Amino acid sequence: MKDKKKGNWLKNQYFDLKQTLIPTHPNDSPWKKFGKQTAFFMFLTLMACGAIAMLIAVSFAH
Repeated sequence: MKDKKKGNWLKNQYFDLKQTLIPTHPNDSPWKKFGKQTAFFMFLTLMACGAIAMLIAVSFAH
């Protein structure tokens, strides 16, 4: 990384992931921005559910 980012590590990772997966452009319409934001939160929700499901599966397998 060229620039050093200060602040919370988790917040920096969140913004980096968001800009990598679903970049927003200045000429996007409000509905397109809303759709991109909704898609990103759905992605994060599915990832969290997958992590919880994996923890449950590992706990039963152990």
